[in-house]
Amino acid sequence: MKYPDIELNPFFSWANRPRIMYGPGIRSELGFEMGQLGGTRAVIITDKGVVNAGVAQMVADAMNKSGLLMVGIFDHIVQDARIDLINEGAAFYRDKGADCMVVVGGGSVMDSAKAINILIGDGADDFMPFAEQAALWDGAKPLPPHIVFPTTAGTASEVTTAIVVLDVVARVKLQVTHPYNADIAMLDPELTVKLPPKITAFTGMDALTHAVEGITSSGAEPIADACGLHAIRLIFKYLPLAVNEPDNITARGNMLIASTLAGLCFGNVMTGAVHATAHALGAHYGIPHGLANAIMLPVVMAANVDAAPERYAMVADAMGIATHGMSPAEAAIAAVQAVKNLKKGIGLTETLRDFNVPNDPDELQQTIDLAASDSQISYNPRYLADSDVLELFLKAY
Repeated sequence: MKYPDIELNPFFSWANRPRIMYGPGIRSELGFEMGQLGGTRAVIITDKGVVNAGVAQMVADAMNKSGLLMVGIFDHIVQDARIDLINEGAAFYRDKGADCMVVVGGGSVMDSAKAINILIGDGADDFMPFAEQAALWDGAKPLPPHIVFPTTAGTASEVTTAIVVLDVVARVKLQVTHPYNADIAMLDPELTVKLPPKITAFTGMDALTHAVEGITSSGAEPIADACGLHAIRLIFKYLPLAVNEPDNITARGNMLIASTLAGLCFGNVMTGAVHATAHALGAHYGIPHGLANAIMLPVVMAANVDAAPERYAMVADAMGIATHGMSPAEAAIAAVQAVKNLKKGIGLTETLRDFNVPNDPDELQQTIDLAASDSQISYNPRYLADSDVLELFLKAY
């Protein structure tokens, strides 16, 4: 496809942290790398699913072989990074006399760990005051050593400055940013082979959503485009393989790389209405974030194509669609269909109806309000009024 005429954003900045290491079995380098960072007494932050699958033990064994002392495993993290459990995790870290953390898990675990490390670094006990500030950049200082192993290829929390936490009392997801995330992200595909096909599927769709929304964001810029477009190429090739051939290390590895690339993309340019609506649906109806993104992605894309047809045409080309001879609008519409086809091919058929989300406007109003006030919706390529958000929900029903 000939590169379309796209106006260059007159100003942008690019941030890239942490250092990224990739390789099957890269966990064997954990002790050396943590030692270089000055860490000696490590707490593992994870969840019970990762522990029960034996994945946390794979990392613990690598720690023991490399001489890094493990002083405890905090495995209380659940779906969504809950503020009460973040506070509990910080207390556990201190009680064990730890001076560093090793994080093994998906998005909720990684977000919780980032928040825990902020508490440790600031000598605080409660994350709520930090969550209420939202942006924690002024006066931020480096935090204790922190190495992360993502066990899902989706959230890319290992490379973003963003943290999404759940206030369980208010039933609201709060978005926080802090310049210091992990020091090193170790991408070890051997840690992802036990991930069930369903979770592999919707976390992969989470990565795809990051890339598509990053490329079509109002803040889009060329470096993010490069990361996002290649992420889409990898996802369309390797996500079906990872779902259908769980032990395929090549597919698993490429999905981890795709997820990280998509994270570098959206972490610098933000997302859009898919994430805004997914955050609200997760807070009010408990829909896992990746699955909520998978449900809303083709609906939001279809609503946005007229606002950014050239950018959606670039997305279509990266998906492998033969766009030659198509107008940008035609290519954009083809991209929407390609997402639907991908979802069907990996077994994701859920709609909002499956999660008892009402289709009555009055009953949906609180969820509409929450989505409309989400910071990510301001980056959507098309302005969305409350009535537009309602229409998105109804079309996903």
